[in-house]
Amino acid sequence: MLSGMLRCSASLAVVVGISFSGCSSTSGPFPSKELKLIVQASPGGLSDSVSRIMASLSEPDLGVPVVCENKPGASGALAYSYVVRRPPDGYTIGHAAVEIAMVRALGYADIGPEDVDLICLVSKSPPVLVVRADSPWKNFSDFVDAARKEPNSLIMANSGTGSIWHFNTLLMEQYADLRVTHVPYNGSSGSLASLLGGHVDAVIAGAGEAVANVAAGRLRALAILPPSRSQIYPETPTTHELKYPFGVPAWSGFFAPKGLPQDVLVRLEAAFRKAFETEEWRKLCHERGMEAEFLNSEDFQKFALDQGIFFGAEIPKLLTMKR
Repeated sequence: MLSGMLRCSASLAVVVGISFSGCSSTSGPFPSKELKLIVQASPGGLSDSVSRIMASLSEPDLGVPVVCENKPGASGALAYSYVVRRPPDGYTIGHAAVEIAMVRALGYADIGPEDVDLICLVSKSPPVLVVRADSPWKNFSDFVDAARKEPNSLIMANSGTGSIWHFNTLLMEQYADLRVTHVPYNGSSGSLASLLGGHVDAVIAGAGEAVANVAAGRLRALAILPPSRSQIYPETPTTHELKYPFGVPAWSGFFAPKGLPQDVLVRLEAAFRKAFETEEWRKLCHERGMEAEFLNSEDFQKFALDQGIFFGAEIPKLLTMKR
């Protein structure tokens, strides 16, 4: 009787084990269910737009939904910390904004490009300094003179303390020898809304993030921060032309928790490359003032590591700058 019960229990255990094995999410070809894409910024900004459009464009190749989820805060550190704790199976990935190379130097999280598997880079975005169209500053020199005349009197919003646009504002203070009061938001959409509402005096944001309001006559672009002029602001001078050689672009890519299987990494990189090559993506980059640039996983890793070294050296100097 007892031996029969033991045989029955053993058989049941084998059946249950087979059943659970058959239900494993790792069985079968990748992907076999929806992917979650974690966005480090609030809805409405450039990171959110890039993530949602690339997710949509990659879905036909992957054959499953790619669902975006926003986790803003701490210059992206909250989102990056969340993603690195997920299983490295490819079903949770993240938007790799430039801040992933910055958060360690900022002290927000002990995470850098070397701690994740980078999938690919898809774009770079130059910064632009904008003010309201009814402001008294008609050009960059006007703005610099006003800021120098009364240090900390001008209020500048940014997309978050330690964000790439905050970093560019700090660079402007250093190179133009001026001081402003900083007001952080969780993303560029909030900082630009504050500017439009008259709560702050100026914003440095992505060229594409501000273009609609500039085109509509609500905002005025005073300077583009990269060395070359932007295709969507052809009449706006660069800071380099004005003898202030500063400005660091934002960039967008995608990453996964460390330890992603090679075949899954290759599959994701290929899907994003196909999305990158679509006319829809090129059109978006043109309209939003982004530079379409694709780096595969290996090249993106090298680029991001170099960026981490750069920010690791520059951020401490800027954060300790006398105000």
